[in-house]
Amino acid sequence: MSRSPTPQPAKTAVDRQSTTPFLLNFCYRSSAFHSLTDFPIPTPSNPHPHLPAHLQIYTWMSCTLRELALLLTQALPQILPDPAVGTRLSFRLVYPDVHASRGGGGRLESEGRGRYLSKEIGSVVVSAPEYSNGGGGGRGGVQLEGDDAGKTLEDARFVIGDFIDCAVFPPLSDGTVVSRGSVSGRGGSRENGYGRVRGGGYGLSSRGSFNGYSSRGDFGGSGNIPSGEWRRGERLPDSGGYRGGRGARRGY
Repeated sequence: MSRSPTPQPAKTAVDRQSTTPFLLNFCYRSSAFHSLTDFPIPTPSNPHPHLPAHLQIYTWMSCTLRELALLLTQALPQILPDPAVGTRLSFRLVYPDVHASRGGGGRLESEGRGRYLSKEIGSVVVSAPEYSNGGGGGRGGVQLEGDDAGKTLEDARFVIGDFIDCAVFPPLSDGTVVSRGSVSGRGGSRENGYGRVRGGGYGLSSRGSFNGYSSRGDFGGSGNIPSGEWRRGERLPDSGGYRGGRGARRGY
């Protein structure tokens, strides 16, 4: 007797006008993902350690990869090659290994503080504009396309406090797009080929807004997890409370 497929939970509709956005540390790098060792483990003596190159944005669980790519390329147009068509922006989720200290097979760091894990989310490709239909998702004469472009943070089972890491892969010498398989898990050296600004990330000269997303160039603050016990991927509190105390993460 065949087993019926497990029904997938319905997506939560997010009213961006009434729902409090949360802080996302959106990291980026040229031609490679950051190494997981680039993401520091907070300690009591250093609760806000130095982060890799990043933007701090306020967003919602309904934020898509296309919107993240659009925000990044608007805030940092120099991160794209010229011409930009054929560039692949790949995304992955970086999150704490909650089982490392529970004997679940995770390996502790030398100081016994735990570690981060990562999961591929998807990618967006810069394509030529389609002026005939006024195609959406364009930026400065380009479009952001791909099967994963509509994937949301909720789809990725993002939890407040996780990082999103974006690797920007220029097209190959013949103009073709770097294949998805060749970028999976691709890391590199600690420098990313771009000059550093305060806190190791690119900052905006003042707080700005991009298509409803607030972005700031100061690198202070923290994206604390809402208080209480809840599982990765569960619906988050409607009222926000994103500056509250940290709650326990239980499973996935």
